[in-house]
Amino acid sequence: MASINDVFSELQAVNGNLGLIHADGIAQTNATNTVNNSVNTLDGDVKAGFAATVNALHVIATIDIEAVKLLYHLTQQGDAMICALEHISKNTCGILTQATIQTRLQTSMAESLQVISEIAKLANPGAALELERLAKLQADIQRCCPVPVPPPACNYEPCPAPKPADKPELPRFDPQQPPR
Repeated sequence: MASINDVFSELQAVNGNLGLIHADGIAQTNATNTVNNSVNTLDGDVKAGFAATVNALHVIATIDIEAVKLLYHLTQQGDAMICALEHISKNTCGILTQATIQTRLQTSMAESLQVISEIAKLANPGAALELERLAKLQADIQRCCPVPVPPPACNYEPCPAPKPADKPELPRFDPQQPPR
């Protein structure tokens, strides 16, 4: 049968084991608290990083919107330039066609007029002198009262131009600054 001393010794052994279990429980609690603090810090860092990412994406979206506005403006300017170039090419083609026709006609007329003038001078020497006197009188009249100049054959009509582009409203972005 066990004596009181044996029971007391066993109780002291159990008490010592309970103390070890209690110390282990406190160590476990401390370790859990440390892990919990680390998780909370990590959670805060992840939230801050996510907020900074959202902020940066907002800045990029704003820049993209302004870029699209500028592209639209450049498209309008390109349309206006194409219109002006179409006017220029049409007018240039018409002028070239007329210049070619007129050059042929003027060359032919110059040759014919030279022949007719020489024939007329030979046939009517008195009339040739009278024409010279008349030409001098017409030159004097022209100096006094010039003949009105006819209006130009072509009146330029400019293409509509877009209004100047507004200055882009880009957001300020400082990667060192904490997110809003």
